[in-house]
Amino acid sequence: MKKTVLITDRFSTEAWVTLENQNYIQLKRAKNYNLRDEDLSGVSGMIIRSRTEITAEVFKRAPDLQVIVTCTSGFDHIDLEAAAEWGVTVMFTPEANVASATELTWGLIHACARKILPAQKLFSAKALGDGDWARDGIIGTELCHKTLGIVGLGRIGSRVAQTAKALQMSVVAYDPFIEEEDFKKAGADRVAFEELLKSSDVISFHVPKTPMTKYMLNRSHLEYIHRGVILVNTSRGSVIKEMDLCEAIADGWVGAAGLDVFEKEPLPPTSKLLSFPQVVLTPHVGANTQEAFYKASEMAALKLLRFFVDGTASDSLPPKAAWYNQTNPWA
Repeated sequence: MKKTVLITDRFSTEAWVTLENQNYIQLKRAKNYNLRDEDLSGVSGMIIRSRTEITAEVFKRAPDLQVIVTCTSGFDHIDLEAAAEWGVTVMFTPEANVASATELTWGLIHACARKILPAQKLFSAKALGDGDWARDGIIGTELCHKTLGIVGLGRIGSRVAQTAKALQMSVVAYDPFIEEEDFKKAGADRVAFEELLKSSDVISFHVPKTPMTKYMLNRSHLEYIHRGVILVNTSRGSVIKEMDLCEAIADGWVGAAGLDVFEKEPLPPTSKLLSFPQVVLTPHVGANTQEAFYKASEMAALKLLRFFVDGTASDSLPPKAAWYNQTNPWA
């Protein structure tokens, strides 16, 4: 009996063919992210991305659904409690975007440290015509021999740490759920969160969206920071309280910030973050590379096929890690 699989978002041609070549798979595409009854009718499996929100209502309208694979490392777009209630297996692809997210993190760090965006603005037709680059105002800072603080030393955080060592940076990290051996492998010294804020010249966040991580950087913690620090967040927008960050930038506590994620996405046009020249903003593109797209698509296809063959689930959700569903100590 054929299994109908619904694809709701971007999906590589190669992964599509991988599924299509199985004689027990029948594929169909959703017309948009607002799933209709005809999209969900008879569907046994779904492959989605973060723009497809899976609520309890979706499960009610898809009674034949057995499995969902999201081509993402995050999973807050899926109601996992409802999935468990309806007996639907959920998996994700956390390995697919590790390199991409790591490289974007360093892109933001370098852009902040060397003031790349203000420098780019000097290349206007008028400035060039006047022969005035005003380059003396573009004074950056070296990363060599500075201290990088990493919040969350998982797949991406540990890769960021390894890159920092190549730049001859010292690395400290906060992660209460990682073993000492993992700190050693990453070349990072374990410190408390407050100590990391005090000692780091650059701070980068690599934590999931959980109750524990909501607003883990707010005004009370910003008071600990090393003045002039560079803050980078490529994890989830809820990690940093944006109103408090804006105040810290305006007061000179934070020297620069590189943000790929925001409390509300898309970022509202009234956001104060848009008014600071020392803030570098990207529209949640940490996983937006050709390589991550292909890897996530193929991984999702293989996970789905394996599940239908023998019921095996890899990278299943919710995570069994100790950090999942911890209470929030920062609010």
